[in-house]
This record gives sequence, C-alpha cells and structure tokens, in this order.
Amino acid sequence: MLEYQEAKRIFLSNDMEKEQHFNSLAFEYSKSELLSALEKKENPMIFLLGDPGCGKSYLLRYIQENKKDIKIAKYFTYPFFGEKEFLEILLSLAGPNVKRDEYNIEKILFHLRREFGELEYVIIIDEAQHLTEELVELIRILSDQKIFQFILAMHKKEGEFILNKPQYKTRNPKKIVVEYLNNDEVLRYIQETLLNYNLSKVASEFKSSYVKLIRNYTKKNFRAIKKILATTFSIIEEAQKRELSKYTKVNQHTITMAAIDTGMLDVK
Repeated sequence: MLEYQEAKRIFLSNDMEKEQHFNSLAFEYSKSELLSALEKKENPMIFLLGDPGCGKSYLLRYIQENKKDIKIAKYFTYPFFGEKEFLEILLSLAGPNVKRDEYNIEKILFHLRREFGELEYVIIIDEAQHLTEELVELIRILSDQKIFQFILAMHKKEGEFILNKPQYKTRNPKKIVVEYLNNDEVLRYIQETLLNYNLSKVASEFKSSYVKLIRNYTKKNFRAIKKILATTFSIIEEAQKRELSKYTKVNQHTITMAAIDTGMLDVK
C-alpha cells in the first residue's frame, strides 16, 4: 500500500514539472530550434506554438533557469496587462530616469534604443493567446524596430490564425511548434519516474494499452496525465484498504475510475 501512496505523492508534487525533463525527440528539436533562433538573432518575433499541456511553459522556464547567456529583459508568465500598462512596463525597462507619462511610441523607442542593443535582449510572453488583437499588433510594430526579440508562447490554433494574417507574410516570423509526447514516450516517462523512486513493482504494472487509455482521457495534456496518475494511485490505495480486488492495481478499471473522478470522463 505504501508504494502507491509514494507514487501518488510523486505525481502530485508541485515541483515535479521542473524536475522532470520531457525526454522526447520532438521536444529536444523544439528546444534546439528556439535556442538557435535566440542565438542567431535573425527573428525579432518568435511564435512558440503548441496545444495545452505540451511543454511550452516548461521550455521557457528551462531557458530562463539554465541559459544565463540569454538576456531576458522581461518574462510575463501571463499577460495581465492592457496597452497602457504594457507601455509603462517597457518604459520601466529603459531606466529610472525616464518619465512614466511618456506613452508616445517614438519617445519610448528612443529610450529603448538608447538602453538596449539591437536584439540583444528578449521579452517572453507566455499564454499569449490571451493578448488582445491590438496588443499583438503593437508587439509586431515594436518587433519591426529590432530592439527586442519577442517570444510569444500560445496555443497552436490561435498562433496559426495570427500568422496567416497579411502583415506577417512579409516579415517571416519564426514559428516553433512543441508537440505532445507520443505513447511510447509517456510510457517511458511514467516508468522512469517510478523507477527513480525505487517503485519497480508499480512501474511494471503499466502497459502500452493503459498508456493509450490515459492519453485518450487526458487529451495528451501532460499536466492532466500527472493528475490522472495521482488519482489512479489514490484509488488503488483506498481499494486495498477496502479489499476491492478489481481496483487494487493499475489496470483499465482504476484508470477509468480516475478519469471519472477527475472529470475527464463524463458518464452521464
């Protein structure tokens, strides 16, 4: 029973996403593309696209925490700002001696050019699908000045819609897509995580067919995968106390029950 309790604790941990690497070829390729684009400084506007839970935020945090040679002027984890507040933030980057009432674009650009070298610094905006059309257009205009490299991380559907607009056709912004883990990668991720904590018996219970079921219920979302795993182990833990043999190990019954408990499967 204690092994399932420990397995549940592992996948519930808030620090787990930082500790665990998305060990997939697709993710490594996306990371390499992004690092190359930041190093070459040829693209003032970079779109990091992917469906929810595919690892965009993880990749951005990886760069922030591990690539100290990349100069990040500002990292927005969520765009809680309007146009005026965004301009105020840009002004604050220009130094303490700049008047905060100068919202004229030309004045802002003057101050920023004086403070920053061409494309030397990066501004990261995560969850950028929540930006208004006006703010996205303002960022596009600012990116044309080649003062900052902007990374806009957003859902793939919204990003493709923006990139299909006429004003982006001639500017050639960089598009990088982060893909979901495939079935084999999710299986390896689960087993390696459990083995790292000496939970070999629990790890051995996972089959490819169970992982396929998990990916279907979670729509491949990595955060949801961790949630359904933790809930599966919680159900097993409780079933062992009550001696409900059908639910005392990892199988399609416990995984389906976890999907119901988490609201991923509607049985109504």
